[in-house]
Amino acid sequence: MIRTLAGGMLIALLLAGGAHATPAEEAAKAAAIGLAGSWQLVRFENTDAKGKVEKPFGEHPRGLFVYDNTGHLSINITRNPATPPFAKGDDAGTDAEVRAAYDGYVAYFGTYRVDTANNAVIHVVEGSLKPSYTGTDQPRPFKLTGDVLIIGKTNTDGSKTYRELHRLR
Repeated sequence: MIRTLAGGMLIALLLAGGAHATPAEEAAKAAAIGLAGSWQLVRFENTDAKGKVEKPFGEHPRGLFVYDNTGHLSINITRNPATPPFAKGDDAGTDAEVRAAYDGYVAYFGTYRVDTANNAVIHVVEGSLKPSYTGTDQPRPFKLTGDVLIIGKTNTDGSKTYRELHRLR
């Protein structure tokens, strides 16, 4: 009885959140709601305010989002089909080839926090291929239904972001 009560209080405290939660406490919160784990990207769309849908990584993008049990995350997204190899090798790409590779890949890592009150996961970016992301918090509103994770939102101008991920088992 005492163990059950103490366990329930721990979960309640973790779900309530706090400004000083450690990465491990955030991971426990993510595990409690089912977010912790590895997720395969199956859809990546941006819709502008006029309703035009863009798929910057192709019809079938490839990607992996990992929310681990220590409170760390790793995000990797690539265009599909992948950017072709550079004609003269990896160390001799033209400006256009390098730009195409950069535009065709998203990668960052760091820690995460779960904001259960706003149904959001906050990516605390420690390092990124995109320099402007490093050192920032990137809030990601989400909806989790079983093994399907939807990350996205509708902005004030009517534009939308939509990322659909499926849990890897």
